[in-house]
Amino acid sequence: MNIFLTGSTGFIGQRMVRKLAQEGHKIFLLVRPKSRKKAESLFREIPSIIYIEGDIEDTDVVKNIYTVSHHIDQIDCLVHLAAYYDLKATLAECYLKNVLGTQNIIHLMTKMKNLTHFHYFSTYAVNPSTLGAVTEDSLTQDDRLFQDEYAKTKGHAEHLVRRHHLSHVKTVIHRPGIIIGDSETGEMDRSDGIYYFFNFINKIKNINLIKSRLPLLPMLVHENSYLPLLPVNILTEWSCKIISNPPDAPLRCYHLVPNINIRTKSFMEASMELLGFPLKIFPVKHTKLLAPLLPLIKIPKEAAFYMNQLSVFQRSNLAQDYPTLTCPDFKEYLPVIIGGFLENEK
Repeated sequence: MNIFLTGSTGFIGQRMVRKLAQEGHKIFLLVRPKSRKKAESLFREIPSIIYIEGDIEDTDVVKNIYTVSHHIDQIDCLVHLAAYYDLKATLAECYLKNVLGTQNIIHLMTKMKNLTHFHYFSTYAVNPSTLGAVTEDSLTQDDRLFQDEYAKTKGHAEHLVRRHHLSHVKTVIHRPGIIIGDSETGEMDRSDGIYYFFNFINKIKNINLIKSRLPLLPMLVHENSYLPLLPVNILTEWSCKIISNPPDAPLRCYHLVPNINIRTKSFMEASMELLGFPLKIFPVKHTKLLAPLLPLIKIPKEAAFYMNQLSVFQRSNLAQDYPTLTCPDFKEYLPVIIGGFLENEK
């Protein structure tokens, strides 16, 4: 396949480019002019990559499209991975890249004569329900349910993707769960998500008063909440399998989440044991009165919402179309993830 990809220099994008190139696909990368040298350095071991300068923030993503039309005409698969991710970001910051950027990519698709497949990377968080099963075909319509602008704008962008009118292009929506480090190497990208919790435990575990007097650790987490965690290498493997072997359907959506549900409390307790602080968690209901405590333990209030979700994100479509895409129990790779975190702290 001839694959055009955005977001190639990100933590996931770098891995995806290498994996797809390894599988024999011809890769075309959208790069901003100021980022081209960085991309060429990252992928210097893949000389066959073709770089196309442009920016998803521009209405005309590729300004001089006629000068690269011979490349554009070859593309039969577009993978839109680029996005602005920050749970504390403003609406303006997220809207520009996540919504307008996606709209601009859809406009670019109209100029790709031989395009047959479009893969859009959304997020499981486009359905911020806190209770019950969430299907891959559901999409929240009510903006008031969102706790952060990132998830809200990704939801708006997914609506755009679902409504585009290019009947000859088959669309696949990838909804990754919470992406963590590499399950084989521990390599991590940013210290957010579960790493907020790791950092908190690492800081308090040597406080003698807490170690000797505290039988349980109170945490603002629900007893029955779940975390849809997925190591970055498994996400890469799954997504590349789907891209290389796309479903034969006009529109298909997949929750890229573990096939074994991960209870938040169990994950936290297993992590604490590996961090040398083997206490049990005492779940405390998250209320407005207790919310001010979160900054004291360096956990953003936006992240706390995801620690208290009672949703179970179903993967019926994924299991039906790609039954071999499964991952190990989190306890098998957690020591590696913790090791990567501790190495990063040195």
